[in-house]
Amino acid sequence: MASHNALAIANEFLDRNGAALPQMKLQKLVYIANGWNLAINREPLIAGRFEAWDGGPVVRKIWNHIRDFGFNCDNRKLAPKGKSEPFSVQLDQKEADVIDHVWSRYGQYTGLELSEMTHQPGTPWSNAYYGSGRNSILPQTDIHQHFVELALAGRTEAA
Repeated sequence: MASHNALAIANEFLDRNGAALPQMKLQKLVYIANGWNLAINREPLIAGRFEAWDGGPVVRKIWNHIRDFGFNCDNRKLAPKGKSEPFSVQLDQKEADVIDHVWSRYGQYTGLELSEMTHQPGTPWSNAYYGSGRNSILPQTDIHQHFVELALAGRTEAA
């Protein structure tokens, strides 16, 4: 499995929502989906990197695209400049399951609530932001470890 275009993964969440989402919420859903995919399928969901912005983890490519072009096609998804066909991706079943899980578990939260989740002490964002500075890169290894720890904590709570 290859890592996918972050804009296409963002469109997966826009599909599930049926309408545009605030940028902060969309960014955090992509981040969380990437993290759970790392923990479950042991590889990143997106090609690209997350940066530690003031509001939490951000894929600059998504931020720039929405800033420059908005949700620029008829169905309110992300599409290449001047095109009506949105970015799309062929997910395998395991990747689709991760996106579905993230949407059902986290889709109810606002962007601010999701951002607060990413700002907790010891998270990859917190470690990068306070360790290396604003806009620094969140290493995929840190994201992977964090989501494995979340999965193990969830198992402990269920026991």
